[in-house]
Amino acid sequence: MPTRAETTGHVNNTTTRGIHMVVYQSWNERSAIGREIFNVYDSNQYREHVLTYGGTGLFAQTAEGTSVTYNAPVEGYLTTFTHLKYTDGLRFTEEMWGDDLNGVMEDSPRELGEGAWATEETTLANHFNNGFDSTAATFADGVAFFDTAHIRENGETYRNEPTTAADLSTSTVEAALIDYRNFRTGGGRRLAIKPKCLLVPPDLEYKARRIMGSSHTPENDSNAIQPIKGVLDVKVWDYLTDTNAWFILPDKKDHHLNMYDRQDFTTSDVVDFDSGDLKFKAVYRQSSGMGDPRGLYGSPGVG
Repeated sequence: MPTRAETTGHVNNTTTRGIHMVVYQSWNERSAIGREIFNVYDSNQYREHVLTYGGTGLFAQTAEGTSVTYNAPVEGYLTTFTHLKYTDGLRFTEEMWGDDLNGVMEDSPRELGEGAWATEETTLANHFNNGFDSTAATFADGVAFFDTAHIRENGETYRNEPTTAADLSTSTVEAALIDYRNFRTGGGRRLAIKPKCLLVPPDLEYKARRIMGSSHTPENDSNAIQPIKGVLDVKVWDYLTDTNAWFILPDKKDHHLNMYDRQDFTTSDVVDFDSGDLKFKAVYRQSSGMGDPRGLYGSPGVG
């Protein structure tokens, strides 16, 4: 396959008369979800850091005349976000650009923007797609993003994944919401992180909407009251690839899924002096990941 669009290459039909229509850029792509979920920050350096810090715990009952016990809060986990560079380009011969009868070459640079958008969505979604695999996405405490053995700053463990992997259902969401209330500070105090969103792939959309929208249990004929109706908003992300995994998220202000924009998407073009080729280049730099697991909950499912 040629590295540039040429009249003698694989796209030469765009220079042929008699073609009624070239089917190209005819469809809308999926709406962006990643930036709705992640906290997005600008960066002016080549990497960023997020550090957790362990606070104090509960007060100790102290007898009269007894000295106060002093705590020494400790630093927790340092997460480094190193910005990555993403690029793509297009190249057309002078003849190809001039002989195109259908405007395909002129419209093609738009593809770079669409490709950058899709790449960002894929990159952000992969933090969830790989979130149960400690070899692909590991938090600074040494376990996967979603795990049963995260370690707080005081050394105690907590989970943001069910003890046993569970498919999406009314009962498993209820159990997850109970687990959710056990997120604590580094010193062990309970946090008031309110769950807001049930995040699912397209394969679970309608099950999720039945669960969250039904007044009575939708999974059997008992007609039991559905206590979690409307507790969570359903958000569907087409870039989630595991058809069984589901997640619970809070408001953005209550979690630390972060994305850093180091260099905004930019394009440039140039004409090669010797060949007359037109070259279009696009580039952006960013990083993303989890600065802290608390407030984020997920199950890989079992199906």
